[in-house]
Amino acid sequence: MNGPTWDIESVYPSISSKEFQADWNTIHSDLESLQKNIAELKPQFANPTDKTISQIQNILLMDEQTSILGATLGTYLSCSLSVDSSNAEAKIKSSELDIFNSKFSQTMVPLRLFLQHCEESVFKKVLNHEKIKPYQFIFEQDRVIATYSLPEAQETLLKSLEVSGHSAWGELYDELSGNIRVQLKYPDRTETVGLAKASALTKTANELDRKVAWLGIQEAWNEHQHSAAAIVNALAGWRLEEAEKRSHTKPKTFMNDPLFNNRISQATLDAMISACKNNTKDIQKAGLLMAKVMKKDRLALWDLMAPSPIAASPAAIPFEQGAKIVRDAFAHVSPEMADFVQMMVDKNWIEGRILPNKRTGAYCTGFLKTQEPRVYMTYMGSNSDIGTLAHELGHGFHAWVMRDMSLGEQNYPMTLAETASVFAETVLGDALMSKAKSSEEKIENAWGDLESAMAFLVNIPVRYDFEHRFYEARKERTLSAQELRELMKTVWTEWYGDSTEGADELFWAHKLHFHIADLSFYNFPYTFGYLFSLSIYARRQELGASFMDKYKAILRDTGRMNAEELIMKHLGEDITQPAFWQKSIDVVKSKISHFESLI
Repeated sequence: MNGPTWDIESVYPSISSKEFQADWNTIHSDLESLQKNIAELKPQFANPTDKTISQIQNILLMDEQTSILGATLGTYLSCSLSVDSSNAEAKIKSSELDIFNSKFSQTMVPLRLFLQHCEESVFKKVLNHEKIKPYQFIFEQDRVIATYSLPEAQETLLKSLEVSGHSAWGELYDELSGNIRVQLKYPDRTETVGLAKASALTKTANELDRKVAWLGIQEAWNEHQHSAAAIVNALAGWRLEEAEKRSHTKPKTFMNDPLFNNRISQATLDAMISACKNNTKDIQKAGLLMAKVMKKDRLALWDLMAPSPIAASPAAIPFEQGAKIVRDAFAHVSPEMADFVQMMVDKNWIEGRILPNKRTGAYCTGFLKTQEPRVYMTYMGSNSDIGTLAHELGHGFHAWVMRDMSLGEQNYPMTLAETASVFAETVLGDALMSKAKSSEEKIENAWGDLESAMAFLVNIPVRYDFEHRFYEARKERTLSAQELRELMKTVWTEWYGDSTEGADELFWAHKLHFHIADLSFYNFPYTFGYLFSLSIYARRQELGASFMDKYKAILRDTGRMNAEELIMKHLGEDITQPAFWQKSIDVVKSKISHFESLI
């Protein structure tokens, strides 16, 4: 079983192609112009004239175009390294682009500080331009955090240190995970595979495959646990130190950036996590029911992503059939969503191969220059893989319905991004359930509801709770690999209870999300997206034929308002209250009860 090969050559035939080199030369030429123009303009920032405002607007437009080309080049290199982490040419060029991006960020520091601190009347004049007006929300948000700004020299210094500082630790993890080999120790043989394939095997129907893959991953990361510990400690240490330096006017904590970047308040996050905590026992029941079907008292750790053991179709599903299942499911909601899936398949915009140096995980990315999405995963034909495909295509559809909008309005946060992806998974699950006839088919399709409940309402809170406690402890000192293992065991046990046999003590090491340099707390947005998507989906019947228009309106607003404003505008709900989240959790609990009745 093997998935499709994506087409990224339509954007750039190769790194050495004239098309790639032309854009590469353009961004470097643009950078020189930006450096010159900003240097000349800086003396006028203290007393800006109308001519100054016009020059600032021109610089912002050049900044946009350079950002689009730079991001497109970066996406191409990232895609190349995802499928082959040993690609030497892509590594070299990616490193050069990192240095360029650092210089680009440094160059824009004076202008960013000006926009953060200038008088409101001046700020409004800058926005008084057809192509800059769409950036209003982003610029206004940046002004909100102006109190944390440092003097220009210090801001520039921080930008200059990122490439060899905290970003380098994220690169190290990518390098490490891309080259780790996993030993699959079967009773009669041993196979050596990459992490991507081993991870995919943990989702297959064969328990022996899942077990040897999970144990192999544990053994591989056990060997590298001290490196992983060094990476998470360094990333956390950098963020904590930077937050302390920015606390010159009022305190900045390690939660400020994740909340700001996800455009939610602490009250919203607390309400959501509290709602999850208050329903822990009810959600753990999902895991216990899954174990019961497997004829076990509790789930083994390699069972968390397993398909139903009484699945009507235990054989691997070819990609073409899997994509058709997703397309047909999306058609229940909208022909437009179904057509989008077919377009992604027809244009070869999906990557699903099994490759030796392929990186783990799944994601949706896009080329800003052409406004084309791409989906990345390792497809091996399991039901879980089809769910992942739907999830990532949900992301892709989100970007697709915004492709005609300004770049300034396309910058939506992860909380709202995950809403679109989990909505797509929900659509898939409901469509499959509506077509199920035998009890086996119904159990198989309802199985996904239980996996989702355990993933989004237990596993994600484990990640959030662990990271929060880790950061509190990291304020005082670094934590050893053994201490991180013990902390993960404690948090895992609190959230999973008796639903699993033991705890995944190395979860912090083998889960990529803890090692991303650009983002901390890459976890709670998934729970947000899951519960919010259920809230949107619940309005399907109520809105009838107008539902799709409402859904697309929500997606198109995700880049120009915070989450609280968005949900109040479109749903009339206050998400800072646990009651909002409880309504969605009640839907999940009803799905768990339905599964119990089926078995």
